[in-house]
Amino acid sequence: MKRDKMKIAGIGAVLSAAVLLGGCGGTTAGDPQQAAGPSAESKASPAAAVTPAASAAATRTVTDMGGQQIELPTKIERYGESWFAHNEVDIMVDQAKRMVATNTTAKTYPWMYLVAESMNNALSTFGTDYNLEELVARKPQLVFASSNADAEKLKSVGIPVVNAMFSTYDDMKKSVLMTGEILGEESLKQAQKYNGYLDGNIAKLNQVLGGLTDSQKPSVLHGSVTGMTVDGKNTIIDAWIKLAGGTNAGAEIDGNMKAASMEQILLWNPQILIVPTKADAEKAKSDPNWSKIDAVKNGKVIINPKGVFSWDRYGVESALQILWAAKQIHPDKFADLDINKEIKTFYADFLNYSLTDEQVQKILNAEAP
Repeated sequence: MKRDKMKIAGIGAVLSAAVLLGGCGGTTAGDPQQAAGPSAESKASPAAAVTPAASAAATRTVTDMGGQQIELPTKIERYGESWFAHNEVDIMVDQAKRMVATNTTAKTYPWMYLVAESMNNALSTFGTDYNLEELVARKPQLVFASSNADAEKLKSVGIPVVNAMFSTYDDMKKSVLMTGEILGEESLKQAQKYNGYLDGNIAKLNQVLGGLTDSQKPSVLHGSVTGMTVDGKNTIIDAWIKLAGGTNAGAEIDGNMKAASMEQILLWNPQILIVPTKADAEKAKSDPNWSKIDAVKNGKVIINPKGVFSWDRYGVESALQILWAAKQIHPDKFADLDINKEIKTFYADFLNYSLTDEQVQKILNAEAP
């Protein structure tokens, strides 16, 4: 901790009083700054439900994605964000207008800050040893997170933590809905619209690819060639590979970005290799060990798109990822899918940004704006 604990305790007392006063009036003081298929009903209330709190008219109780019940002000005007992927959810439902603190920077996520200019007003606070005093000074009414790890620390200074973590498409939709409900009516409408779009894309893939036999599903390896890591089972990567009509070559490994030996990869011998960067693709094509793999021999080394967030991970562009991946794995079955047009429409409808043709190509190539 970068500040004296007694100072932080005092700050916590002040913040608690400020939040209490803000809750009574519905506002707070100060100026803003990575499985299973989906359920059928995208508009159903999530497991992370929002219900009125009996104790006060200006608060309500939220059950977050970790199953914790959190009391929040009815009207949220300032929030912090400590999970990389959830920043994109905030942009989708709020354009990050009420975000006062984040764990990202324009250098690490340039598309994020281009698409949502409000991100530039958010203090880049969170990290391994983040400055709690600076966060408190921004007066967030809650912090979205991927776990409950910091809940007690933030609770001690009067800031509730809402766990928004998901690792399946079902839970992704629940988390998106929960976020929309917390941030208000217009945010909820956008969350419901997105879930409908995601459901529609999944249904489209199931309709086209549902009858494939195992022998018709190419083996796909997703991972970093330079880092020698792969994505295995129990990940959203495994889920989109399956939805797109492939089999995960690394499925015997459990989890995201797990170390893999060259010997293992040669045994798996994937037919398609999807990598996160141009450097990974170049190494796969030039390294004599990787050149023995069918994917490299047959020119099936593909760079995964990256925009506001990495499509292949846990951001909302995962709804585009499944379409893109299906076209890469089964191009003959998706010849009519115009992915460039789909990207433009998605950014306009869900991220409130109009892309140029050049920008679309940069996203497809995982390049910065």
